[in-house]
Amino acid sequence: MTALPIVAADTAGLEAALARVLWLADEHVPLLDSCMRYMLANSWVGGGATRFRDMLADQRTTMQWAFQSAIDNLAEQIQALGGQRGPVPRVTSVMNRVGGPDPNGFLGMDVTAMTGLVRDLDHAGHALAMAATRVTGELLAAGLPTLPAKQIAGAGAWATSQVPDLKRRLVILQQDADGGLTSPAMAAFGLFGGFALGANGSSYLLTRATNGDTSALGELQALQRTNPDPQLSAQINAWWRQLGHPAQEQLITTVPHLIGGLNGIPATTRDRANRAYLGQQQDEITRRLTQLRQSSQDAKDEIKDLELKLRQIDSISKSLALGGVKGIPPALLLSVGLGGLGRTAISYGDPDTADNIVTSVPGTGTKLDGFLADARRATVLWEEADKSADQRAVASIMWFEYDAPQLDLTGLLADRSVAAPYIAKRAAGPLTSFTDGLRASHQVGKDPLFTVLGHSYGSLVVGLAAQERRGAFADQLILVGSPGSGAMKAGELGADQVWVGESPQDFIADIGHLPVKGERGDKGVITGTLSSEGPFGTDPSDYSFGARQFLVQGGGSGSSYNISSHSSYWDNESISLKNMGLLVNGNYGRVVEIVPPKPNPAPQPPPVPPMPSTPGEPSIQPVPSPTPQPSPTPSGG
Repeated sequence: MTALPIVAADTAGLEAALARVLWLADEHVPLLDSCMRYMLANSWVGGGATRFRDMLADQRTTMQWAFQSAIDNLAEQIQALGGQRGPVPRVTSVMNRVGGPDPNGFLGMDVTAMTGLVRDLDHAGHALAMAATRVTGELLAAGLPTLPAKQIAGAGAWATSQVPDLKRRLVILQQDADGGLTSPAMAAFGLFGGFALGANGSSYLLTRATNGDTSALGELQALQRTNPDPQLSAQINAWWRQLGHPAQEQLITTVPHLIGGLNGIPATTRDRANRAYLGQQQDEITRRLTQLRQSSQDAKDEIKDLELKLRQIDSISKSLALGGVKGIPPALLLSVGLGGLGRTAISYGDPDTADNIVTSVPGTGTKLDGFLADARRATVLWEEADKSADQRAVASIMWFEYDAPQLDLTGLLADRSVAAPYIAKRAAGPLTSFTDGLRASHQVGKDPLFTVLGHSYGSLVVGLAAQERRGAFADQLILVGSPGSGAMKAGELGADQVWVGESPQDFIADIGHLPVKGERGDKGVITGTLSSEGPFGTDPSDYSFGARQFLVQGGGSGSSYNISSHSSYWDNESISLKNMGLLVNGNYGRVVEIVPPKPNPAPQPPPVPPMPSTPGEPSIQPVPSPTPQPSPTPSGG
């Protein structure tokens, strides 16, 4: 047998290696195609889908070109050794990255299709890892660089790294999916941990929190107060649900104040965390007070601050005790902040499962150590709404998370004055973030009626918040004793219904009639300039504002003002309380509504006698100017 020339023997081995790599390419190059087809078919739209789709496309392209590079290198080596190289097959393919539109905000996800993507991604990851090992051996044996094999292995590692997180999220999505599509609240954070990135860096913070950096939760709280992203609460809700029970319990135990303060966390979880934090604070403050009272007089200021916090804790505890008795549902503590004026939000009824949710915002003079009176208003409103709820669950929330203006010496300062809009502007962000959280954590499959009620200065906070989240803040607004909403017309508030109730004797509400527009001077002093509107926009009780008005008890418009009328809207058996209870449930047909008067026709000018004329000239008759007609007064919100 004649021995083959050494060159022919070498090329024969290389040709066999080329055949094996071609077979590997034929088997593995299409592995990521099905995943791309799922994405291009809009199986997942919004919530980071575009970013993931582009990364998937890049990995697919890199992997295919790596196989092509290995094939080309082997073919060139064969030719360099004198072998006959035929046409080199092309194994790469092009797939259009541009699928359907990826609109702003999350739309939905086909859970069945995404389950297929998980399966195919998992298979591709393991198969590409094995293929990369075999390609590495072929290239090493041929004395060629192994970079193509490393690129194939990299694509496989990327696919494998996506699968665990994706599987965890799919378990949640399959539990809550309705009709094949998930809800925005469940998937706005995106199926993949860091793919729903926003300009505010929320996904980066959530990823840090997942990895054990609890300081990121404090940064998220601060981010929510500025509220740059209406989907932030939904991201937090999805992140929390995919954490798993052990991780959730550890966070509740170690940093309850951070978990309890995050909008988007389920209400019952926030309640547990906030109550735990409240107990911890009470114990720590009591111990510290004991130490300070035994020390020098230098501790007076700290003692005063700690004693205030204890009064605030006592106020919260008494407010929570209003729940769970006399038919009122148990109270849920949704937020707590001690010191200064304090802050809290307490819900009577679970807002995550309620059919009708009303969030009340108190006004001037509100302090946490005197919060019990505001909490009682929330329970009274729940009781009244429950009478007409017709088996629907009601949740009544009292939200106090802003520095309300005070009727004391501090209230005379420009930045704390009841006549200044700056406090309300700062409060609008936290309020919109809170309502975002109510939507994000609400039970999937229900379509609750969201109502936000603003009293006194709180109605200005509500009005400004509604304009920040125009069309997505609340289904309806109720303004009582309102000096203004920051809007000239009810339509600017972006709610389906805007209702106003005002007592004729409520002088605070009549601030809306004052023709003074507040402005801040160089030294922070409020200056006034005459204008056609009040300091906070058009008076909501004026028919020209365009809101619907409900009847409130009280005397005629000529009756004298009295301070008690400003807080009389929740009086037992009052017509205003009954009307508000009906509004919470959307029972508009039973509300005693004030119908605006029809405009009076404009008076006609008296006839003008003919002017005398010179003999022989025609008589000249003056033509009167057209009579201006009053524009119709709007009656709906």
